[in-house]
Amino acid sequence: MSSFKSNPQKFTVVIVGGGFSGSILAAQLLRRAQSAISVAVIDRSPVPARGIAYSTRVEAHLLNVAAGKMSAFPDDADHFLNWAKSNYDPDVEASTFVPRRVYGQYIEAVLQDSQRSTLSRYQRIHDEATAIQRPEDSAQIQLATGNLIVADQVVLALGNFRPSDPNLPGRTAESRRYLPFAWDQSALESAKLDGDVLLVGSGLTCVDQAITLRSRGFKGAIHVISRRGLLPRRHRTVKPWPVFWNSHAPRTTRGLLHLVRQQAKSAHQQGSDWRAVVDSLRPFTAEIWASLPLVEKRRFLRHVRPYWEVHRHRVAPEIGDFLGGEIADHDIQAHAGRIIEYREEAEYVEITYHDRLSGKESKLRVGLVVNCTGPETDARRLNHPLLNQLFSEELARPDALFLGLDVAPDGALYDSLGNPSDFLYAVGPARKGSLWETTAVPEIRAQVAKLAAQLLEISRRLPGFAVSTVDASLAQ
Repeated sequence: MSSFKSNPQKFTVVIVGGGFSGSILAAQLLRRAQSAISVAVIDRSPVPARGIAYSTRVEAHLLNVAAGKMSAFPDDADHFLNWAKSNYDPDVEASTFVPRRVYGQYIEAVLQDSQRSTLSRYQRIHDEATAIQRPEDSAQIQLATGNLIVADQVVLALGNFRPSDPNLPGRTAESRRYLPFAWDQSALESAKLDGDVLLVGSGLTCVDQAITLRSRGFKGAIHVISRRGLLPRRHRTVKPWPVFWNSHAPRTTRGLLHLVRQQAKSAHQQGSDWRAVVDSLRPFTAEIWASLPLVEKRRFLRHVRPYWEVHRHRVAPEIGDFLGGEIADHDIQAHAGRIIEYREEAEYVEITYHDRLSGKESKLRVGLVVNCTGPETDARRLNHPLLNQLFSEELARPDALFLGLDVAPDGALYDSLGNPSDFLYAVGPARKGSLWETTAVPEIRAQVAKLAAQLLEISRRLPGFAVSTVDASLAQ
C-alpha cells in the first residue's frame, strides 16, 4: 500500500458510509456530545444522507414500516411522525406508510439539525475509503482521491452491498439484455422494454422494480422467479400477541418453527394472526439468534430463511394491494424454480428453468432480465477495496456464517485472531452474523444510539483530542 501523506486532518470519529446508519450515528454523536468533538462521514454517494433505499425518485416506493415506528431516535418515538406532519403532510398518522423519498429528506434534516451544536464540528467528505491503518495511536484512512484523514475511532457503516450475479448458465459478459444491478436506474431507464421482463429474485427488491416498471408505463408481463417463488406478505393491523419467547423456548430450528406455528394457530383462533406472533418476537430476535448453536443457525439459513424473510419483512398495505391486483390479472407471474439455461438472441432472452412444483422444464421468453436477488453478504465474494485491505492486513474477518463481518457484542471488529479492535467498529447490515436482524430502522437506531454513547465515552478518556477542520478540497 502506498505511503500515507503527511500532516493529515484529524477527527474524533470517522464514519465510512453515509446512508441511514452512518448519518444517524453522526447525528447522535453531535447531539449527545458534552464536549467538543469532530465527526466526519465519508460518503461516495452524490446525494447526502440517503443510501440506496431512500434515494429513490419513485413516489410509489413506500416505507415498509409505518410512520409511527420510524423515528431515528429510540428515546423519541414520535420524532419522525411529528416531522412528517410538519414537513410532508399534516394528515400523516402513525399507521401511514409514507414514500421512501420523504424519509430520505427526514434523515438529511436530522443530520443538518444536529450540526447546530456549537461544541462540535461535522464534515461530509465526498470520497471513498480504500484503506485503514493504525501505525500509532490514531487510525489513518486513505481515500480514493489520494487524500488522507486521521481519526481516534472509525466506524464502518457500509450498508447493503450489491448482489452477486445469480447462476444463469449460458449468460456471457456481453449480454445486452441482462441488468446485473436492479438499482442502476440509468441502465433501467435506457433499457429497451420491448417485451416481457423477468425479475430474478422475489424479495423486496423485486417488488420495488415491479413498481418502478409500472410507474414508467411498462405494459408487458412481469415474470418473477426464485427457488420457492415466495413474495413478501403485506402488513395488516392485528390484535397484539403476548410475548411467548422465554428461557425455556427451544434452541433448535425445528423446535422454534413448531413453536411459532403453534402460536400462529392460537392467534388465529383468538382473532389475531401470524403477523402479531412474528412481531412479538422482534424485540428478542438478537437474543434468540445468539442462543442458537452454529449448526442450528446454518439449518435456519438453509431451510427457514426464505419463509422468515417474506413474513418478517412485509410491504405496505397499498403495495400489497398493487401486488394482489397484478397477480390476479396475471400481469405479475411468480415462478418457483431454478434457472438452468440463459440463451440470448438479438430480440429476446429465452430462459429455461426447472419448475419446483411440476418437476418439469419450462421456458420463458422476455426482453429483459433484471437481477433482483438480495444483497451479497459473503465478504469473500465482494471486490471491495477497503474490506480487501482490512482482510489482507488481518484487521477484520468475515463472520462464521458469512453474513457480514465478525464483530464483538459492542460492534468492535474482530481481527484474524479473534481479538476485538479498540478503534474499529461496524454498524448496520455488517453485523447480521451476530444479530441477524440489523437492516430495519427500529433495530439500527437502537444499535446506533448504543454505539454513539460508547464512542463518546471513549473520546472523553482520550488525552487532548482536538477539533480539526478539513481541507475545503475534501469536504462538500
